[in-house]
Amino acid sequence: MQPNDSQTPFTPDAAAVPAPASPRASLPSTEFREAVPEWEDTVDLRDYMEILLRRKWTVISVLMVVFATTLVVSFTMTPVFKAQARLEVSPKETTVTKFEDVVASQLQTREFMQTQVKLLQSESLAQRVIDKLQLQQHPDFNPKAAPIQDEGVVSTLRARLRDAVRSLLPGGPQERDEERESLEIEKAVLAVFAENLSITPQRDSTVIDVAFSSPDPRAARDVVNGLVSEFVSWQMDKKLAASKTAKQQLEKQLEVARIQLEKAEENLQEFARKAGIVSLDSRLNLVYRQLEETNAALAAAESERLAQEAVYRQAASAPADSLPAVIDNKVVQELRKQYVDYQAQYEELKATFKDDYPRVKVLSAKMEEVRQKIAAEQERIVRSLENAYLAALKKEESLRQAAEEKKAQAMALNEKAAQYKILQREVETNKQIFQSLLERSKEIDAKAGSEISNIQVVDYASLPLSPYKPNVRLNLLLALVMGLMGGVGLAFFLEYLDNTVKRIDEIADRFRIPVLGVVPNVQPADGARLDFLVRDDPRSGFSESIRTAKVSLQLSAAGDLPLKSLVITSTAAEEGKTTVACNLAQAFASDEKVLLLDADLRRPRLHKVFGMNGDAKGLSQYLSGLCDVKDIVKKTPLPNLYFIPAGPIPPNPAEILASSRMRKLLEAVGRHFDRIVIDSPPFGGFADVLVLSNQADGVVLLSTLGNTHREALRIFRKSLLNVRANLLGTIVNRLDLAYHYGYYSRYYRYYHYAYHYGHGRNGDEAALEDARQGRSPDGEAPFKDERGRTEG
Repeated sequence: MQPNDSQTPFTPDAAAVPAPASPRASLPSTEFREAVPEWEDTVDLRDYMEILLRRKWTVISVLMVVFATTLVVSFTMTPVFKAQARLEVSPKETTVTKFEDVVASQLQTREFMQTQVKLLQSESLAQRVIDKLQLQQHPDFNPKAAPIQDEGVVSTLRARLRDAVRSLLPGGPQERDEERESLEIEKAVLAVFAENLSITPQRDSTVIDVAFSSPDPRAARDVVNGLVSEFVSWQMDKKLAASKTAKQQLEKQLEVARIQLEKAEENLQEFARKAGIVSLDSRLNLVYRQLEETNAALAAAESERLAQEAVYRQAASAPADSLPAVIDNKVVQELRKQYVDYQAQYEELKATFKDDYPRVKVLSAKMEEVRQKIAAEQERIVRSLENAYLAALKKEESLRQAAEEKKAQAMALNEKAAQYKILQREVETNKQIFQSLLERSKEIDAKAGSEISNIQVVDYASLPLSPYKPNVRLNLLLALVMGLMGGVGLAFFLEYLDNTVKRIDEIADRFRIPVLGVVPNVQPADGARLDFLVRDDPRSGFSESIRTAKVSLQLSAAGDLPLKSLVITSTAAEEGKTTVACNLAQAFASDEKVLLLDADLRRPRLHKVFGMNGDAKGLSQYLSGLCDVKDIVKKTPLPNLYFIPAGPIPPNPAEILASSRMRKLLEAVGRHFDRIVIDSPPFGGFADVLVLSNQADGVVLLSTLGNTHREALRIFRKSLLNVRANLLGTIVNRLDLAYHYGYYSRYYRYYHYAYHYGHGRNGDEAALEDARQGRSPDGEAPFKDERGRTEG
């Protein structure tokens, strides 16, 4: 496609026309200056599934590597056989006597079981089994015991030379070498034995499983059976040895106890004879019995004295007529009765006669006589109470004196009895020790031949018929699980390290950049005509997406002022900004007069798109003042579409773009074109985009999922805010619609085939139906999508 250099939209020299102020130069930036709020990076199950699908080859690669490695290792491993026996170990032994064993039994089952496990793993027991089965001669335990093969001439000469040198040395070093070699073999065999031995106590039981692994199944069986047999014999030998040692110790202690008992009895008898003590029992000892009787009488007398004293104190402090003894006295009661009778008669006569009346005088005299008798009787009662108190006091004092005398006698006896009791306790202790040792000695003799072991063999090991490991099925299953886990982990780790944008909503939500459109991937066959796909295939999904972005840009205009000049840029190279700029310009050219300006003065490509020479006159020469506007504007074969190439690459692109001639150029062409689409260099590291964005009406960012970095987007947005540029939004390029929007991808494909091939077969409806059924336009072969799958 060759541009027509003769046709140009300018008649005057645009450079000579004074540049009017841009209508948008005085408008404030549409971007806010507030800080971008923190984006909540919340994910759900769909996000995880999206990551796994995007990193599926990583997961599959790790899975296959782990699976293949496990498969190779499993088939190259030496088969190992495992034999197993089972023991029952009781914490307390079954005994035929009432005495405990010489070796104290473990009462705690857990500690006891752990002790038995450690004993089964001990080197001394292992050495007994090794010596019994002569495992030093087995090649699986001692590689040096393997049959000697032909080692070749060099090895034979080396062995003979070593033997000749040793023969020249004295016997001492050679013997030490042999002893050292024997010890090394012994340690090596013990190490192999311990490594392949497995002792496992069963949970909540007294059963222990004994297992041994070996490439030789017979060796594994013999080792397990030999180990359990030797363990039972070893435990019995330990008990017999302990019983024998205990018997000897008891005989020595028994002789010492007998001598001490005899000496203690002699000391007790000698002291009793000298102290005159027959017995310390109160029933047989007169002093203790008299002291008990005196103390009992003293306690009774003291109680009686306290009672009499209380009565006497009351009589001394209270009126006599109010005392209980007086009130309860028969004589006093009778006298008071007489006095009451006389008083009644006296009151009766007194009402009639005077005091000098003879009968009145007689009654008065009788009343006085009775009163005196009552007073005399009361006095007598009080004196009797005092006498009773004094008698009780004297009785208490006499008994107390007798008790003190008996107490002194008892204390004198106690001083002797204390030493007597010490000697008596020593005799009893020595007697008990002697009896216990004597009975224990006889019991050990009886128990040695009647003891029942607390270790019982439940199951002996049988010959294993199949190898224990490698378990190929289990290994492969684990390889699948571990490989899948490793692949998923690696996928998420790589996803964590990947700082690129993965979702469309992330651009809008995190960076507050509106999404103007989404451009899908195209078929490989369309790669050659990609720059003109909007014109060549207007019904394709790519073309529809470009037209959607066009409508979004048209609707982004504020008020009545259209977005005349648009800068198309990206954060990094190779994101398809030139292709999108070409197709977007063609979309605008359908109803507008459009100028496509190549402002990428570093790596321009638009001149190749339109088939021009890179040295032709272009933007760089105009900005350098070497030509006019009419010399650089080229008409393309497409209606309403004009083009300005970049021209030769200058040494200072940013400086000439920032010149006043660039602004004058935009103002000049703005009077003749409805839309100016500027293809700019990528933003990363260059100031060209900032210069152009400040001069244009709006900036359109081209981003690619999985390729555009978040940090680059953040810096790009901040830089545009700093220069007060109008960031309109972003167009997401190269989106895999089959992956993100599968239904709409198929819809675009059906629509595409219906448009292209409908007229050749049965019309639009038939072609659309063919596409929906998965048939190609000729009605024969099924249609395949870009992943090679059959649609239908």
